[in-house]
Amino acid sequence: MSHSGQYDAAKTALDEKKEIDIVMAKRSKNERAVKNTESSYLWMESHLEIMKGNYDGARRKLVSLKEIVTGESNPKKFDGYHNLMGMTSLMSGNTEKGVEHFEKVVDQSNIYFQYHKGLTYKATGDLDKAKEIFQSVATHNFNGLNYTAVRNKALKELGKG
Repeated sequence: MSHSGQYDAAKTALDEKKEIDIVMAKRSKNERAVKNTESSYLWMESHLEIMKGNYDGARRKLVSLKEIVTGESNPKKFDGYHNLMGMTSLMSGNTEKGVEHFEKVVDQSNIYFQYHKGLTYKATGDLDKAKEIFQSVATHNFNGLNYTAVRNKALKELGKG
């Protein structure tokens, strides 16, 4: 819903689902389940704020997300944070910072964020790197929502070449 501009509907759906999931996680009496649920919703809420153009709100939520995952032993624990901070930086005009965040992502396989990484490189003037990323996104051999959201956009970017 957030990509279609239906921000209020997306927020309502997210809030309703969050309330249910937090209750279920707490009933499990498993602190890790509660923490994972909270961090997942901070990520989704941050993404929605970015889509709405509320970059300061997104940053505040992302700082909270980073604090929650800091103690984890997973080497990819900051990937969600860096992907969304990269996107926030790009969309708020701080493209150099966006590149820094996108380059810190351990698992670079998320096509949606690869597309935004390409846009960030394009905005910094590194057109060769941007083209390389757009080519990878455009020819990615998998179908799914992330891919659907960015494939045609990547092809358009390549056409601007």
